[in-house]
Amino acid sequence: MLKLKRMDKAQHALELVAAVWRRQGWDVALETPPRHGVWLPLADADHRWRGWMQPSGWLAHVAPELAGLASAAGIEAQVLPWLAAVEQPLELPIPELAYQRLWLGEPVAGTALPQRPLLRVMSASGPLWLESAPEPELADTPALDNLGWPLRFVVGDSSVSLELLKRVACGDVLLVREPASAVRCYEKTLGFYQILEEGITMEWQEQQEIQDEVEPMLGMGQLPVRLEFVLHRSHLTLAELQSLCQGQLLPLPVEAERQMEVRANGALIGRGELVQLDGQLGVEVNEWMGGTGDVE
Repeated sequence: MLKLKRMDKAQHALELVAAVWRRQGWDVALETPPRHGVWLPLADADHRWRGWMQPSGWLAHVAPELAGLASAAGIEAQVLPWLAAVEQPLELPIPELAYQRLWLGEPVAGTALPQRPLLRVMSASGPLWLESAPEPELADTPALDNLGWPLRFVVGDSSVSLELLKRVACGDVLLVREPASAVRCYEKTLGFYQILEEGITMEWQEQQEIQDEVEPMLGMGQLPVRLEFVLHRSHLTLAELQSLCQGQLLPLPVEAERQMEVRANGALIGRGELVQLDGQLGVEVNEWMGGTGDVE
């Protein structure tokens, strides 16, 4: 049996936030808060973050002259009305903790605190102990700029049966039943392209859900096969993909229409030439691998 490390999702999220904020120079740490005294649950109005604060700690930082008298004069009991009356009573320097108004719960004893370390955030208003925090704003990672995406410029698709596919031979013409002019990356359609004399232009389009009609299968020969007819494939960086979506031309290889790829369920099974057969697009097969091609 595998021995897997058990992780608490909420705790792990706090650890990640703490690591980022520490790198940014903020005074934060994962610590177990003291469990004595009175504690006040609070959050921003939208509950993007949620945590705890000791009224006595807030007084010690905001009004130290009153903190010493708090227990004797009952001043600590007035902290909740004071906090509720002020629009932004806490000075929180971290941008992700910005808020318009606070949500305040009822004061409780320290024994009601969560039984795990919390993210202690120091501020001019004293320590704030977070049990949940928003994801920090991360700077773009330069290393990802070189990450590439394989694009396929597809003429269209056809759905055939495995039995029919077995009978294909060189010289046959595979009809493009569903013309598409689609730009695809893995299993997603990013947009559509047009062919100009100078090359290819692309128009970005939001992905739409496509529901396939499901029909009963009568035998193994009826296994569905999705044929994809690929005009061109290219590997672009993020910057190049953004430029393409903004109208940048992508050069098309000479005689790309004579070097069409035929892919069945993703596997390269043949090559051919894009033709028109009685006004309908098709690919005349000139190289057939019988399904033994590689999958890319």
